[in-house]
Amino acid sequence: MRTRSSAPFFLLTLVFAGCGRSVEPDAPAYLEIREVTVGPTLAKCYGVGLRSCMVVNGELFYDGIEGFQYEVGYDYRLRIGKYDPWDGREPPQDAGRYAYRLLEQLEKTPAPSTPETLSVGPTRVSCARSDDFCLVVDGAPYDDLVNRFEYEAGYHYIFEADRYGDGRYVLSEVVSRIRAAGTEEEITIDRHRVECDDGYPGYCKLVNGAPYRGEIVGFQPAHDSGYRLRVERFDMFPDGFTGSPRVPAYGYRWLETLERTQNG
Repeated sequence: MRTRSSAPFFLLTLVFAGCGRSVEPDAPAYLEIREVTVGPTLAKCYGVGLRSCMVVNGELFYDGIEGFQYEVGYDYRLRIGKYDPWDGREPPQDAGRYAYRLLEQLEKTPAPSTPETLSVGPTRVSCARSDDFCLVVDGAPYDDLVNRFEYEAGYHYIFEADRYGDGRYVLSEVVSRIRAAGTEEEITIDRHRVECDDGYPGYCKLVNGAPYRGEIVGFQPAHDSGYRLRVERFDMFPDGFTGSPRVPAYGYRWLETLERTQNG
């Protein structure tokens, strides 16, 4: 096992408070002061949309911590304060009820990790646990984040990463990034989605009349429309490799919308 110091992740922060009052003259009255642990990776989470969250005391933490500079690859123990930044008023839409402030960083310890070599497929597929698309990591859907990895659909990736005890990865180095290429063809997409009918949870688009789990690279369909498209069809896996039954053997890249049929 090894540990790796990763580039710092600066999270969006909010003002924090807790029980009692800080020695800072402008500090608010804290509703609570407590010690917490923060895990070594950021996790996939949802707020207004898809985002990343710290893992605090083993659970997703949707807020920031003012004054705390998070760096992946470390386990932390913090003393933080909780307070009401709205002074009892109703918070704005999509704003948190409470805010938090770092009072003291008690520990910062390199987290143990295991180096691994991973592959990522050129399109994402329907997730089993959410109505979203997931990366295809080593041939199977991966419903979480690969920290520090900036994914661009349409490419086969091989990269080195560190795997931490929470099961998540932190990118170390991209070894190769190769554009997926294939042959042009026309396909139809039905306006409705159906159960994927492959023995696994999830809903799929109907492509050429059959359920298809994959995302079409570069295509943004409207929910009430059917389409006829010109696409590039490519293999999801290099020669000699196979993947999970939840991953189609091929993917599509949008080239042109030939026809759109709206509902009604």
